[in-house]
Amino acid sequence: MSEMNPQEKVRTCLDYIDNRLETTSQQTIQIAEMIMEDIRELNHAYLDAVKQNTIMEHAEKVRETQLKWMSQLQDIIVEQTSRDLSGQVIQALQSFTDKLNTLHLKHLDFSLPSAVASKQSDAYEYLNQEDIDALINQPTQ
Repeated sequence: MSEMNPQEKVRTCLDYIDNRLETTSQQTIQIAEMIMEDIRELNHAYLDAVKQNTIMEHAEKVRETQLKWMSQLQDIIVEQTSRDLSGQVIQALQSFTDKLNTLHLKHLDFSLPSAVASKQSDAYEYLNQEDIDALINQPTQ
């Protein structure tokens, strides 16, 4: 990592976050779909178990399936650690950009887009949409 310049480090961190978040949401969706399919199968199998008087076997299958779900859900919990790590990566990037701005970019200021600037606490010069509509619809004298 020491051979990387700061720009490459930032890109690496952003790629890491993007990949982790995408993987996590895909995994969560796959687990939810698996649980839904298992529930469908167990409900269908229950009717067969009642007809064939194999409720005990069905109950064992339900127990095994629940253990599988617990394992999968534990994986999601472990993924939360990765999300926390992503938060740490974001903080590292924020620290980097703060230092970069302080040291190198004081002369490269830019204006916030009005949609962003209007949400700031000191946004006294921005009008809300109702005020704009009122001014536009006001008769000229």
